[in-house]
Amino acid sequence: MPSLNWTRSALFVPLLALGACGDDTGEADSAADNATDSGDDEVGTDSSGSSGESGSEGMDSSSESDSSSESDSSSESDSTDSSSESETTEGETTEGETTEGETEGETTEGETTEGETTGGQEQCECADNTDLIYVLSDNAELWSFDPLTLQFDQITASLGCPENATFSMSVDRNAVAHVMFQNGDIYTIDVNNPNQCADPGYDPNQMGFDLYGMGFVSNGMFDPCDKLYAHSWSGMGGFGEGPNLGRLGRMDAADLVMEEVGFIDYDGGELTGTGDGRLFAFAGSPAKLVEYDKSDASVVATEQLNMNLTNAFAFAFYGGDFYMFTESQGNPFVSRVTHYDYDDTKDLDVVVDQAPIRIVGAGVSTCVPLAQ
Repeated sequence: MPSLNWTRSALFVPLLALGACGDDTGEADSAADNATDSGDDEVGTDSSGSSGESGSEGMDSSSESDSSSESDSSSESDSTDSSSESETTEGETTEGETTEGETEGETTEGETTEGETTGGQEQCECADNTDLIYVLSDNAELWSFDPLTLQFDQITASLGCPENATFSMSVDRNAVAHVMFQNGDIYTIDVNNPNQCADPGYDPNQMGFDLYGMGFVSNGMFDPCDKLYAHSWSGMGGFGEGPNLGRLGRMDAADLVMEEVGFIDYDGGELTGTGDGRLFAFAGSPAKLVEYDKSDASVVATEQLNMNLTNAFAFAFYGGDFYMFTESQGNPFVSRVTHYDYDDTKDLDVVVDQAPIRIVGAGVSTCVPLAQ
């Protein structure tokens, strides 16, 4: 998410934060072909932070799920008595098929095809290449980031959407990136076919949610299907902190209709989610990692981070840990990557000093591993 240092059209705002946001200050030049590792980078103690907002936040994705259920059942039954169409053999059944009172279009119990349901529950399988973190530049370049190798790879130099100034991004289980632009609209891009920018029909500024950080989260530990969550930002100045300053929203990628979940204490921030249904925000001043109960927006836990948010920032969950993308010290035109060892030591270390782009959005699907 970019801090609207140049408001949406050109206003300079102090700090913005949302999962993956980028400053609107003009299109930042992407430098550095390869990300270089850098250890221990100082971040502000008990410092302020907002999660990945830089005037561009990656938004939701739309997921399509084709359901096809075929059930061919043929049942032959001989009747020595009278010949009648639709004969039945008393008590004869096959799994999912009833021969008593044979009917057309019988279904086989539990039979599903990709994206369909088993026993009434959606499968929500993972598409190819949903095991990486995807990052978005402030001028609409899409890259992947592999936390295991710390390697950046360019997916496309241009999304090909009607807009170019990005604000935030999130990726769903179908490998569809939902990209929010500075004008508040959302377009979708399949990361496996990145040159096809699609308009999902999103209606901007629903319920007062204009620009916001976003993240997909699974419904629960035993229900991998996901929804897109939104962290509101007032658009006024930097990212603030105080009682009920912000709101948490939620949408289904199928219709992108916003519903309010509840009030939160941060004005601006980025979101990321997990495959077991946990929702986290990178927000606050100084920066904090906040876990929300996604059913009512109540706070589950808050951890102080020894770092500050920058004009462009984003973050993502991967393998039990978090990766924060903020502007590199001394070079605000590219980002650095900080690793937070959430499930073990709680250490915060800079692992890439200069990424090839200035990152305003980071999208990760709920298909990434929960632990390493």
